[in-house]
Amino acid sequence: MNAFVLAGDQGPGHQICGMNKAFLILEGQPLFIHVLGALDQVLRIDRIYVIGPQKQIMAAIEKALPYVLFTKKIEVLPQKESLVENILSAYAYSLSGYQGGMEARRLANADEPALFLPGDIPLVTASEVAAFIAGSDMEKYDYCLGVTSEEALKPFYPRENKPGIKMAYLYLKDKIYRMNNLHLARPYRIGIGEGVQRMYDHRHQRYVGNRFRIAGEILRTPRWYKGLFLYLLAQAATFSVNVGASSLTSLLRRSLRADEVEKEASLFLQTRFKAVETDIGGAALDVDDEKSYRTMSLLFREWHAYLARFGEKKKSEVCPFKTGVCD
Repeated sequence: MNAFVLAGDQGPGHQICGMNKAFLILEGQPLFIHVLGALDQVLRIDRIYVIGPQKQIMAAIEKALPYVLFTKKIEVLPQKESLVENILSAYAYSLSGYQGGMEARRLANADEPALFLPGDIPLVTASEVAAFIAGSDMEKYDYCLGVTSEEALKPFYPRENKPGIKMAYLYLKDKIYRMNNLHLARPYRIGIGEGVQRMYDHRHQRYVGNRFRIAGEILRTPRWYKGLFLYLLAQAATFSVNVGASSLTSLLRRSLRADEVEKEASLFLQTRFKAVETDIGGAALDVDDEKSYRTMSLLFREWHAYLARFGEKKKSEVCPFKTGVCD
């Protein structure tokens, strides 16, 4: 399958320190170069596409070549005006037989699944991507979203006299999860592209206004009452955690079952949706603001070494071959 790295700079959410965050330097390389390095080691991935400002990306890749050896073909595509446009145009371009302007979704290979991920997750590892792909049943589903448990992310929390990263979670009945930026999908099987774009634009829940905007998007759906109920429950559970009301959190989580949330997500997206858990953790640690960038810069080597050891341990548990053919 093909992988698509989204490294565009359209919109204020893509800017940190006054620049496209995909180009922030970490250990001498832009963030997205670390992502390319991980994808290059995944056997299931055939070709990598990078979407963003073409000249800057190509210059950064050329500059990295003496230090990072890429074995897969990497192609840089121009960015469009929005996330959904970037995904659809790049995916169409990747299809064999596609010619500009034609209806790409009518091609025989327009149902091929592809991996989509952002360029600001420098701690993602090949082991994590391979585990996510292996755990995504694309016979039953058309969109698999990676999630990581709180337990897997605790090693990256702030500690006494040491910084760290702690992000927002979804408090479900049986487990606490964070979406981890890995998406395996058939883009033409997702029926509500504009809705996805609006949800993405309002994704930062630390802004109160975005919570109301998300609720408004849910109200557009046919079964809005069930979806809105689950969304409000999730918001209430998060609030109760923040104020330390553990008994209330436990009560609220009882109705937040993973299968019910997946069912409502499928209805909203008009597709067959599934959440897929990975327990390595690097993909969930995106550079979302200046503070997380400073923390990542300070602890990158330590965290990267930990994730590499953890990934090799997990691989040895499921794969008896040292060659990694189980990927």
